[in-house]
Amino acid sequence: MHSTLAAGTAATLIGGFGTGGIAAVLFTALVLGTRKNSEKTLKKNAALTLALCAGTVLIAAAGIWGIPDGFTRGAMEAAKIGHGQGPLGDVEPTAVAVVLVLIAYFVKLNPRAAAVTGLVMATVFGGAGGAWTMVAIYIRDFFLGFA
Repeated sequence: MHSTLAAGTAATLIGGFGTGGIAAVLFTALVLGTRKNSEKTLKKNAALTLALCAGTVLIAAAGIWGIPDGFTRGAMEAAKIGHGQGPLGDVEPTAVAVVLVLIAYFVKLNPRAAAVTGLVMATVFGGAGGAWTMVAIYIRDFFLGFA
């Protein structure tokens, strides 16, 4: 709750961005910050965190911004995640969320790969339910306070 209030106050001080505007700002920072030849580049954890934040806002912004979410949902549908017996057996979105966290923690990812992982996490966390979804909602609500 406090973060939403703080974000709402910030939007009043610096002006509103709109949901698509917040998506554009975060996505631009993510793309430029993960380029190999950028003057300033993000490290793995920063890229992952920024991508998770950007992903939750991209979902809310919809339109063209929803492409990463649509791609991730399509892949999960194809693998029948959360729909009983698929090619991987009975796998629920919560298991996918934990696998993504393990990948982020144990695998040496370059910043761009970490960014893609974070974007996928945003969709998976949003659909996993429980605390996973709460994390995605809190992140989204904080940034949408600037809209």
